[in-house]
Amino acid sequence: MLVVDQNRCVGCGICITLCPEAMTLEKEKGFAKILMERLDCIRKAMLACPQKAIKEIKDKLIIAIGTDDHKTIKSNDHVGQSVYFQILEYSEGNLVFKETRENPKYQEDETKVHGDPGKARATASVLAGVDVLVGKIMGPNIVRLKNQFVCAIIREKDIAAAMDIIKANICAIVQEKNKTSGKERSGIILK
Repeated sequence: MLVVDQNRCVGCGICITLCPEAMTLEKEKGFAKILMERLDCIRKAMLACPQKAIKEIKDKLIIAIGTDDHKTIKSNDHVGQSVYFQILEYSEGNLVFKETRENPKYQEDETKVHGDPGKARATASVLAGVDVLVGKIMGPNIVRLKNQFVCAIIREKDIAAAMDIIKANICAIVQEKNKTSGKERSGIILK
């Protein structure tokens, strides 16, 4: 699926000039948008884009959002302290709810400087198969969790609104996921 990376697009309009039948400029938002997938036309625009903002996303991602109530992102503590994880699947521009997983009970040793490795293992064990971990706050175990997941912060409270933010930032998520090691990965803030 071809998408415009809203965090890269500067609204120059070169793509619209090359592919007016399939692309438009969202002037109020300041970035281009693909109206329909005309691959030949959009690929020309992709090659001409000075920002390399038009991307082809083939990845299928499994995303976990920490929550206590199934409606809002865990906001009063680290994502690892969430009661549940909502598991979503991203594919071809769609984000679909798959399941809810309960977080195992684990008492973290707060005296540890960089988080308790046992808590990181417990959280990771319930998130088998997940590519992206989303929360409002990440604890010190982010240094361990980013080895397994793209760790993404969304400051939005509502999970439904967070899903729109995830789709709008899918290029940044895929870029972070494709880094070869957790040492290269950073937690990312999605707006």
